[in-house]
Amino acid sequence: MRNEAWVLEAFLTCASSWADFIILADQHSDDGSREIATRFEKVILVDNDANEMNQAAARLLLFKKVDEIPGDKIVLALDADEFLSEGFEKTDGWKRIVNSKPNELFCFRWQNLYGDYCHETDNTGFMEWGCHFGSFVSIADEYYRCEQRAVHEMRVPCRPSFKVSCIEIQDIKFVHLARVNLIRQRNKEDFYQVSSVSKLKKRISAVSAFRQYHHTNPRTITLEKEARLYVKGTEIDARNLVKMEDYGQYYIDEMKAIFKRDGVQRYLKLDLWDNPFLKEAGVNPRIPLGYRLLHSYLRKTQSMAGRGVIGLLDKVLKRIV
Repeated sequence: MRNEAWVLEAFLTCASSWADFIILADQHSDDGSREIATRFEKVILVDNDANEMNQAAARLLLFKKVDEIPGDKIVLALDADEFLSEGFEKTDGWKRIVNSKPNELFCFRWQNLYGDYCHETDNTGFMEWGCHFGSFVSIADEYYRCEQRAVHEMRVPCRPSFKVSCIEIQDIKFVHLARVNLIRQRNKEDFYQVSSVSKLKKRISAVSAFRQYHHTNPRTITLEKEARLYVKGTEIDARNLVKMEDYGQYYIDEMKAIFKRDGVQRYLKLDLWDNPFLKEAGVNPRIPLGYRLLHSYLRKTQSMAGRGVIGLLDKVLKRIV
C-alpha cells in the first residue's frame, strides 16, 4: 500500500465486516493512508521500507505477518481498490470457502467497473486470489519460492509442487474500482509501463507495454443495477467514502524519479507523452517521428489487437521496439 487514501477508508469499512485480521504493508505513504488504517481495530500495519515498487517483496512482508497468526488460515489477497460483491455471505461460494480444507485454492473473477458504478468491462478469467493454508505451512516460504516479480505478482502461492486443488467461485466477484477513477487510472497505467521497462529483467517491447496497460474506451456492459461497496449484513454503502478527486500524483512523482535516475531516452518508445500531468510536471521530451508513428498505430489498432494482420504486425514490431 502506498498513498491509497482515495479508497482505503471504503475498503477497510467493508473488509472489517467480514475479516478477522486485515494486514496492510505501508510504503512511505504521505497522503493520510497510515492515519486511516490506524482507526480500524482489525488492521495490522507492517512497514515496507523499500524506496521503489516491488510488489512481490511487499506481498512477502504480508505473508510473513500472516505466518505469525496461529492455526489454519483462510487468506483472501485483495488490493485496496477491490471489494467483495454485494451479498457475498449468502452465496454457496462463501459457504464453500468458510467450510474449506487446507490446500484448497480459491479462484475468482474481477468485476472491472468502468467510469462509474453502472458499467463494467468484459469479465476476465478466473484468477487465484485466496487459499486455505494449514497451520503447518509457511506461506512466506512458499511465496518466496514461486514469485519474484516486481510487477504484477501472483496473489497467493500456487506452485505446482505446492499441491492445491483449485476451486472456481462463480457467485462472488472482486469488485475492482481502479477504472472508476479514470484520470487516476491513466496515471497508474503510465507508471506501470515505465516500471515494466525499468524493473523487469527481460526486454519489454513498447507494443507489449501498450497492449497490456492501455484501456481507454473498452467495450463495456451496462449493469442491471449499480454496484455497491457492500458492508456485510448491512444496508451501508461505502461509495461515499471514495475520494474521486485524487488523480494519483504519486505515480507522476515516481515516473519523474525514474526518468531522473535512468534518463528519459530509454522510455521514449512508450506511449505516455501526451499525459497532461507529466507535461505539467515539466516532463515533455521531444519524441522521434518513428515513435510518434508507432504510438499512433497502437492507439488506432488497440481494439483489434491480437487479430489477423494486426496480430502479425505486432509480432514484428515487438522484435524492433
